Amino acid sequence: MRQAARTACIALLGLVLLAVPIVLLAAPTPAVAFHIPQRAITYQRLGYALGFFGIFWHGLGLWLILHFGIAAQLRCWAYRLTTRQPHSEKPPPLRALALFYVAFSLLFLLWQMPLGVAGLLLEKQFGFAREGWGRWLEDTALSWVLSLPLILVLWLGYVVYFRSPQRWWLWLWAALTPLILFNNVIQPIFIAPLFNRYRPLPPGPLRQAIENLAAKAHIRHAVILVENTSRRTTHVNAYVTGIGPTTRIVIDDTALKTLPPDQLLVMVAHEMGHYVEKHVWIITLSNILGAGVLLWVLSKAFPTLLQRFARKWGIESPADLAALPALFLCLYVLLQIQMPLANLESRYLEHRADAFALRLTHLNQAMAQLFIGFAERDYEDPNPPALIQWWYGTHPSLRSRVQFALSYHPWRHGAARYR
Repeated sequence: MRQAARTACIALLGLVLLAVPIVLLAAPTPAVAFHIPQRAITYQRLGYALGFFGIFWHGLGLWLILHFGIAAQLRCWAYRLTTRQPHSEKPPPLRALALFYVAFSLLFLLWQMPLGVAGLLLEKQFGFAREGWGRWLEDTALSWVLSLPLILVLWLGYVVYFRSPQRWWLWLWAALTPLILFNNVIQPIFIAPLFNRYRPLPPGPLRQAIENLAAKAHIRHAVILVENTSRRTTHVNAYVTGIGPTTRIVIDDTALKTLPPDQLLVMVAHEMGHYVEKHVWIITLSNILGAGVLLWVLSKAFPTLLQRFARKWGIESPADLAALPALFLCLYVLLQIQMPLANLESRYLEHRADAFALRLTHLNQAMAQLFIGFAERDYEDPNPPALIQWWYGTHPSLRSRVQFALSYHPWRHGAARYR
């Protein structure tokens, strides 16, 4: 079993390391002038410190819950309330699982709250955050409530584990696939409106220009909405969300208030690139495939973890409720390991969307100024440390994006089509 787990972890790590040569062999990016205030550098360093401390803090919280026997105590408490006894050959009762998860998740939420407070204080200190503490607590509570359906997914995992202890990961993967698709469909319709309000882009020159771009890109009936982001932050953004009939392009109202029309157009054209090239579908399918690989590795690594620590943590078997924090800890480590591979795909798709936007608009200077603004106005690091960019960067660095925007002109060589 240990050998299988070791082989699985090495295989996953090997996939991650495949990305290294691409990073190391990339041509150096020529210098681009950014005027970054010292205040922005301080913001970036504090953000990096908070982010890396958050990774450690998350794992430490799960380990402490196991190390001090809190998970085992919560299991006993859940079974006492249900007047049931643990059964080694049956899944735990749904009610006991629900009680355990609610108590555990609330405890872990309290553990994580200092990080959330620190993050909001950082944003307030540098003038980006607009939301008050009441709204922040409301969002935190709502996010916790929306996590409760995970109880049913966990219970399904217990059921398939007892029916097929060797192949539970395969059956759970099969069950999760339609759930992932369903979540991507309903998220823009039912979940996002719980946090923000959305309205159609009002009529005017900007809307007409965007509709002209959509027609040029052969996009029909595209839904373009404005999100009331300004109630929380001054940062600007736009994004594509949903799949199938719920796909829509969303522009922050902060972008409408802050950016000039040409930068807004190139930002929307970037999102049209995601829309036309089906990047949301690509990421969704990658997530489904990645979930299968992750569950398989988890099926090998998790028993090995319990063989070493189960007795110390008061865990009786892999199906014990008290083993759930150990499962989450193992999953958390695996998710951190796979990030370079997932973010390599993300950066590639973002680069393709940049190229699409330039072919569609020919607004090279506007795109360059947009990215410079992200650094000078929103304090985004234009040139992150290589390791951070490789591991956690979801987009190409701003420096490389500006350089690309200023040097990419395929229409000058007869390639005038937007694709």
